[in-house]
Amino acid sequence: MNIAIKVIAALLVIILPLGLLLGYAFSIPPQYSNTFVGRLDEKFERLTTIEEPKIVVVGGSSVAFGLDSATIEEYMEMPVVNFGLYAALGTKLMLDLSKPGINEGDIVVLAPELDAQTMSMYFSSENTLRATDDDPSMLRYLPAENLFSVLGSLWKHVGEKLEYQRDGAPDPSGVYNAKNFNEYGDLDYDRPENVMPLYYDPNKMIELNESILDDEFIDYLNDYIKYCERRGATVYFSYCPMNYMALAEGTTDESIAEFESLMRERINCRFISYADDYIMAPGYFYDTNFHLNNVGVRYRTLKLTEDLLLATDTPKLITEQFPTPPELEEGMIKVYGEIAGDEYFTYVKLENGNYMISGLSELGKTQKTLTVPLGVPIQGMDYGAAVTIIGEGAFSGGVAEKIIIPAESYVAQMNNGAFSGASSVKELYIYKAEAETINPPIDFSGTADGFVIHAPDGSDYLTGYFWSQLKNVTIILDLE
Repeated sequence: MNIAIKVIAALLVIILPLGLLLGYAFSIPPQYSNTFVGRLDEKFERLTTIEEPKIVVVGGSSVAFGLDSATIEEYMEMPVVNFGLYAALGTKLMLDLSKPGINEGDIVVLAPELDAQTMSMYFSSENTLRATDDDPSMLRYLPAENLFSVLGSLWKHVGEKLEYQRDGAPDPSGVYNAKNFNEYGDLDYDRPENVMPLYYDPNKMIELNESILDDEFIDYLNDYIKYCERRGATVYFSYCPMNYMALAEGTTDESIAEFESLMRERINCRFISYADDYIMAPGYFYDTNFHLNNVGVRYRTLKLTEDLLLATDTPKLITEQFPTPPELEEGMIKVYGEIAGDEYFTYVKLENGNYMISGLSELGKTQKTLTVPLGVPIQGMDYGAAVTIIGEGAFSGGVAEKIIIPAESYVAQMNNGAFSGASSVKELYIYKAEAETINPPIDFSGTADGFVIHAPDGSDYLTGYFWSQLKNVTIILDLE
């Protein structure tokens, strides 16, 4: 008995403070309502309040960026729920949170991004706390191991919320604001063209092979399929849209076919599409290898609707013509006026006439502070061509301790390995106010110990779509 009492007392010592901290965390007014993840509560509410049979599309941001649910609803004559949001939340969380809304007669379409992270048991407690800030009751649907992870992140979360309460809650500009979602959960924001400097993101190439499939996750996915079927729902798998320019080197028709066979062998539900059907031209994409622009959304919506009509033997046909991709913008960005600092770097000219920093010049290797130039002068012209990419090894071999990216910079992409060999670099100053105008590498390895990124006060580098996925990186919002 004494041992039992001691065990209970020990548990209370641990659990009670965490319970009080959890209550305190959610007594602070919501701070993430305007961020991209801030729409999770409304997606969840739509999912769990529609009583009639419905179509639920589950995945990540390729679902959020990729559907016109009203069109699917019109053809299928069933309500549609877009239950995709953000890769940094993980596919597992979306599966767990969708369970309470699955009922008899529902159609569940699984369409996760084909990526090692989204096809794994990955779970981010920090982003989950941000996403459930408006409705913490969603946390009760988490498995115990994930809930304990969330509790472990509470101290940091409370501190972050208090800072935002003092300084102002994040309110991203552009596409990644919660206000841009419609009632279905679709992202409804005008995005007419591909805005990636190379028309694809080289940091996240698409590997269509066994390496992206986590055994534990596949088992979890199959258990989820069984759960849905026990609830009386029908489950289908549909491929996500994929930018063909981003297919990893060595991808062939044969290797795609092998991957297709592997997927169908391991995932225990009906596939209603083929990978080839969703490997799409770069003109359909927006700012990542999985996010579609306006025309891409129309194409993918019609394709998915066609697949669903065939799968359900619905006697309807798509009468609308499938749209062709917009022409890719070719021409360089012209930079007028004096261009400073270009002599510190070496460059590679891109096909569109813009430039990528490829390394340091001999002069650049001697500089303690380096400012990324706006462009590269063109002899005989009164303008230069913009620097739009910081390439692999751009700062390698120098002595620079501080790197500066000006507010006026045209840099939209920092490639993986951009800071490799930059062991002297202690600080990166980014003065661009909108975090989503510059895509970071997957990490900043290669820099000095204690490396810090400084960004503008009030900007969304901590909660932004690309930046909040970084791990083990310190970002301070302290620039004027």
